[in-house]
Amino acid sequence: MSNNKSVKPKFHQIISLVLATLTVVFLVFYGSLPVSYDYEVGSIANQDIYAPRTFADSYETERRAIIARDTVEDIFVRSDKQSEESIDRVDDFFDLAEQVRKDVTQSRNTSTPMAPAEAARKLADSVDQTMGEKVESEELVVLFEMSNPTFTYIREKTTSLAELIMLGDVNDAELSGKIEEQIDSFRSSNPSYSKFSEAMRIVLSTMLEPNTVYDEEATADSANNAYTAVKNEPVMVEKGSRLVEAGSIIDEHVYSNLVELELIRESSFDFVIFLRTLLYVLIISACALVYLNIERKKRKISMPIFYMLIVTFLITIGASVYLSSVSTLLCIVVFFATVCATYLGTQDGIILSVINLLLVWPMYSFEPEMFFITLVGVVLCSIFAGRTDKIINNAALIFFPTIATVGASFIYNFLIGNTRTEYLNSFIYSFVSCIASLVAAIGLSPIYELVSNAASPVKLISLSQPGQHLLKRLFLEASGTHSHSMMVANLADSAAEAIGADSLLCKVAAYYHDIGKLENPEYFTENQHGGVNPHDSLTTMESVAIITKHPEDGVKLAKKERLPNAIIKIIDEHHGTTYPSYFYRKAVEEAKARGLEPPDINNFRYRGHIPSSRESAVVMIADTCEAAVRSMKITDVQGAEQLIRALIKDKIDQDQLSNSGLSFDDIEKIVVAFKQVYAGVFHERIKYPE
Repeated sequence: MSNNKSVKPKFHQIISLVLATLTVVFLVFYGSLPVSYDYEVGSIANQDIYAPRTFADSYETERRAIIARDTVEDIFVRSDKQSEESIDRVDDFFDLAEQVRKDVTQSRNTSTPMAPAEAARKLADSVDQTMGEKVESEELVVLFEMSNPTFTYIREKTTSLAELIMLGDVNDAELSGKIEEQIDSFRSSNPSYSKFSEAMRIVLSTMLEPNTVYDEEATADSANNAYTAVKNEPVMVEKGSRLVEAGSIIDEHVYSNLVELELIRESSFDFVIFLRTLLYVLIISACALVYLNIERKKRKISMPIFYMLIVTFLITIGASVYLSSVSTLLCIVVFFATVCATYLGTQDGIILSVINLLLVWPMYSFEPEMFFITLVGVVLCSIFAGRTDKIINNAALIFFPTIATVGASFIYNFLIGNTRTEYLNSFIYSFVSCIASLVAAIGLSPIYELVSNAASPVKLISLSQPGQHLLKRLFLEASGTHSHSMMVANLADSAAEAIGADSLLCKVAAYYHDIGKLENPEYFTENQHGGVNPHDSLTTMESVAIITKHPEDGVKLAKKERLPNAIIKIIDEHHGTTYPSYFYRKAVEEAKARGLEPPDINNFRYRGHIPSSRESAVVMIADTCEAAVRSMKITDVQGAEQLIRALIKDKIDQDQLSNSGLSFDDIEKIVVAFKQVYAGVFHERIKYPE
């Protein structure tokens, strides 16, 4: 039966979390969808459009990359074959010139000797016919006016110059310059032969050709590298840049940017954006579920609080769908942080609020300023709202986080170096977001407490006041129980603080744990006066029925007075399933005297449940120890410690602490905490004279 009861709430929680996750997916999806425009290429814009985020301008980047690729210069490489052919043509030219010179020499023995000009024309014709090169004959006359040694020298020098020129990479644009450079060098180093330099230049200019050839593969690689280099450094458009001016025509470039920013869609449902949103939410939800699964083992959250926090979580995300369209700094995650920390504590308040903040972040275009400022507010609100050791009034809860949030706004804008207008906008929206969230959380706290019936710090502090109705009744109608409860509260408070449990809950629950005794206060020893004991007129089983019924009576009274569920649970569990040993031993003795079998011990047990939390276990141990120490009139710390250890061992032996979450280290800390309290109770006092 108990397993079914525990599985059912767990199943409900799982279903609720799945539904909440799906709701978050759709809220984040629609909240993060950018505004869409019904434009086509050639349309006229009717409003200015600004970039909602920084993005890479793929259209402009592609255009620049194509230009870079197409303007790469052709690559030429040196050809040994062409170099050798050019040098060979120079040699061939001089071979033809030498043959003509021989003809000139032979003609001198005839009646019609060949003149130098005629020889030059003959050489030009021979070069044209043999080598296919045109050369001005007038420039070649000098070759037939020089002596043979000079011709040989000029030939060698011209060939050497051709070889020097062809050693390097010479393209068509560089060839004439290289030739002029070598000819000038020849003139300066051979001034006596400078009159032949022009003929040498003509020969080199005519016979030499560029020795480089076009390398198609290298040129293609260079073009691709230029294209890739531009693509790797895309043109970035900063957030807030104006993409379209009202009245301008939407060209292909602008249209491409609008598509890139997903500002133009055929329908309101974009599958790509939805898939991205789904993955983003699932990753964050998985982290949250891992944390909740671990924390669930440490503390059990009541179903009303569980549902209340889910609704608050979704309200924050739902509100962000609208608020993000007003300003990227208008965020109310602080509202959820305050509520969450109030009911679950500082740690859960911070972690779950950060998860909430991460989920609303896409709606704010992942604005870093919003995230930073809100994170500061979340941490401060969680710390103040989750405090249980001191009374944090509402003014402090509003004032300090608001100041911290505004301070974070100033620091961020100062570091970024924003303008005065941006400073002012950030201040205003940060201030409004934080203070409105806190005021709303505090203002709605009575509704939250009414719906959840949870033990919030504010509620517990209110219940701890001596003027509370039940505490006044306890003081007036069962003063002994009231005194006992105050001592149990001191022990429970000290022990809870030692083990890191909720000390405020333990203390206040201890005040109320025995309110069931108000039904029959005189039947409990601490409230009896004048030596009258009503149990003397009752049978043992009648007495047991009255004694063991006070947790049940306490639960009924607590529900009637609408005490928080956490306190009601502690009232129900503070005796667990133990039994009043005094009456059981009395019943055993009575049965023995009558010659009967000992009675069934189960008929003497309290009809509550064993402690299900550390706080409940602390109150149980404190209640048992205080009653035993008072009943045995122990007045020294050592004796109290021995009794405390024996009582705790008895609770362990009866399997009362198996579901409490207490460790042996916690139990040792509880013993030490109790000793410190009793050390203060048992200290000696100065005897004053009469």
